Amino acid sequence: MAKGFKGEVKIKVEGETYTLRMDLNAMASFEDQTGMAALDWAEKVEEHKALVRDMIKMVSCCLERHHEDAGKFLAGDILSEDPGILERLFTAAAPKPDEIEGQPGK
Repeated sequence: MAKGFKGEVKIKVEGETYTLRMDLNAMASFEDQTGMAALDWAEKVEEHKALVRDMIKMVSCCLERHHEDAGKFLAGDILSEDPGILERLFTAAAPKPDEIEGQPGK
């Protein structure tokens, strides 16, 4: 069965483990909060041209599923701990060609 567009990454920050989930809900939340198209913005991340404030916002959106009550500084702390977390999240979420075989819209 195909995995779809969702991926999770766990990270430990200051003794606590957090689970970030990149999925369409996180991306829609990012779009609602920033007015930017998430997939277009993801290209900026890959090119190392994304603004830090937007990176923090996306990490915050990826925390929403499992850590709804996360404080406003946690996303920045996570990025400080692991600056490559967004790239890892996009990699975890993006389906590989062999995982979408036979799926509609392939």
